[in-house]
Amino acid sequence: MPRLPATARSHCLHTLIVLLSAGCLSATAFSQVISPATDPPAPRPQLKLERELDENRAATQDKAPTFARAQHIEGSAEDRLILRGDAEIRRGGTVLRGDTITYTQSTDVVNVEGHARVFRDGAVFTGPRLDFRVDAQTGAMPDASFAYAPRGGRGEATLIEFLGQERARMENARFTTCGPGDNAWWVQAESIEFDALDETATANSATLFFKGVPILASPYLSFPTSDRRKSGFLTPSFGLSSTLGTDISTPYYFNLAPNYDYTLTPRLMSKRGVLAENELRYLNPEHRATLVYDIIAKDQQFGESRDFKAVRYEFASPRGFGAGINYNRVSDDRYFVDFGTTIVDTSQKVLPQDGYLAYNQPYWNTAVRITKNQTLQDPDPLLLVAKPYERVPQVSINGYLAEWRGLELGAALEGTRFEHPSMENGNRYLADVRAAYPVLAPGWFVVPRARVSSATYDLDPRFRPRDSSQTRTLPIVSLDSGLIFERDVGWFGRASQQTLEPRLFYAYIPYRDQSNLPNFDSALADLNYAQLFTENIYSGSDRISEANQLTAALTTRILDNETGAERLRAAIGQRYYFTEQRVALPGETPRTNKATDVLAALSAQLGRSWAIDLAAQYAAERSQFVRATAGTRWQPRRASVLSAYYRYQADGIRQVDISGQWPLSNNWYAVGRFNYSLEDKRLIDTVAGFEYQQDCWLLRFVVQRFATTAQTTTTNFYLQLELNGLTSVGTSAASILQRNIPGYQLLNPVPRQPGRFDYYE
Repeated sequence: MPRLPATARSHCLHTLIVLLSAGCLSATAFSQVISPATDPPAPRPQLKLERELDENRAATQDKAPTFARAQHIEGSAEDRLILRGDAEIRRGGTVLRGDTITYTQSTDVVNVEGHARVFRDGAVFTGPRLDFRVDAQTGAMPDASFAYAPRGGRGEATLIEFLGQERARMENARFTTCGPGDNAWWVQAESIEFDALDETATANSATLFFKGVPILASPYLSFPTSDRRKSGFLTPSFGLSSTLGTDISTPYYFNLAPNYDYTLTPRLMSKRGVLAENELRYLNPEHRATLVYDIIAKDQQFGESRDFKAVRYEFASPRGFGAGINYNRVSDDRYFVDFGTTIVDTSQKVLPQDGYLAYNQPYWNTAVRITKNQTLQDPDPLLLVAKPYERVPQVSINGYLAEWRGLELGAALEGTRFEHPSMENGNRYLADVRAAYPVLAPGWFVVPRARVSSATYDLDPRFRPRDSSQTRTLPIVSLDSGLIFERDVGWFGRASQQTLEPRLFYAYIPYRDQSNLPNFDSALADLNYAQLFTENIYSGSDRISEANQLTAALTTRILDNETGAERLRAAIGQRYYFTEQRVALPGETPRTNKATDVLAALSAQLGRSWAIDLAAQYAAERSQFVRATAGTRWQPRRASVLSAYYRYQADGIRQVDISGQWPLSNNWYAVGRFNYSLEDKRLIDTVAGFEYQQDCWLLRFVVQRFATTAQTTTTNFYLQLELNGLTSVGTSAASILQRNIPGYQLLNPVPRQPGRFDYYE
């Protein structure tokens, strides 16, 4: 499974270094993704005022004037100035303050005595005295304390040395993001040296304390202080699982070059053994690739070696050439069931093994593609997965013209070889030409479309000795039309606009006998609101239904006048057939009714707190609901949300899904999700846990239990400690909660990057 390696650096000291660099780096951004190189944008004229206020423009101090003020000023600006009483000197983004300031012009030295204070770019340093050179930005402050408002950090050091705008040093430094008087956690280091030119820092004897107990320590650390990557260990993660036991991962990151890297993650599982996870990534402006190879030499429960391989490659040339590979393979059917940690991982059944070559131009494109797969089976024979056909190869040519004298034109040619180990094989050749003439006006639209689709089959004589060649050609026409009415309304006290949008869609396709054609890729399309406005009831190209049908639908929306946000959408629609169904898939029972089921949906935002979602498919002839979904969400304030949904299908699905994040006190929050099958009388997916929040740290404990197969379930335990503005220890329980609880919000979100004017002194 793909993983994005993080930047190898020590988070325990990163925010502390940010104070010295006067930068706005994210101490909690623990992942680093290689970004594609791009050509610089073409220069364009800019107004001078915009250039001066651009927050991305570095502040210059070389030619900035120096300002001084105090209650009493003695001396001369050409020789020596003595400022007494609320004394202050400003230059560029640097501010110096104190009881008494002596400024010597010839040496450019500032001596501050009493309540010395230095401010630059959000960082504030205070101490009893300071010696500072304004031009060189060098100096020293003994017995200093510091604070960094953008990240809420503070600390102290026995000595801070300013070695210019690019370098700094701290002796016996201590840092925390906890408030004054709260020392729940802190970082202690004997010395830290920072070099902005190399974007690196080194620390000696650094230790992280939590509740007075050291939990991380290192005699020497060297790490980047920006988004620049560096080889080294990443933050380890650990958890507990009913199928894996104790699960500990310790990734090591290799920064091989600016455009490629490698991550090795030994994953120790007490019930399984050691799984070595390997990921190599490469990127340049035209190519990107990811190679994954995960292997366990001997699974203690499985008794054999097991592995997962993945190759993902993309090539896109400015001249239009393209290529790609998406190859995935596992050693056995239960690999993801045993090693997956989410229900998404364990539910993978068909692994793609694709490759393509393409050439793209503005009005046409062509491609050659090979599509194979590995199908993973459930141990339950009643849940066998049908293996899809493999396309070896598929060649296509497509053309499209968006506007030619009011017409939309398109054409497609395709030839495909279909192979299957136990079913009929053959070749299929498709030709498709289409045109549309949209007429759009305020308040109404009419879009006539016409299309001719032709298919020719050359089938394997082993399966069809006599009729191995088959053809089918069909014209397809449709007419889409609608009206849009508007009126002003009020919606929970806000000025809004309501629309009423009736729509009619007619399609005609003559009958062609297709019972002798193979079925390589067609299936009955799921009946939904969008499918009501398509000509063919089948997906794929092996079946094109006979059609003489009309769809009638009505939609109404309420839009907020100020923001344009959609506050309500309600829709109802039905398709009517004027002929019986005579085209069907093998094993399909042709319909006998003259109309589809009625589809209806409603979604609305009721004020600021409530939201509802309703959807139903109703069979009028049987007076029965075929499918229905009903849900509501209540979110009265931040980090407080409750959701309840009910899902029903006539073929045997009845599920209740309840989730929420709710405060139990000022510090405790309960989180959970319970998806229960009323039909099977068992929980399908369960997430439950607690979050405990303090001023500068957060603890999450979450238990997740979900079905991996028809007979087995997996239980995982997650414990995560977050130190605000610093790092996170444990397994990311927050990602589990975000995936499972609609509306879930982080209790300690990462602060935004501050602007140049947010912390002006």
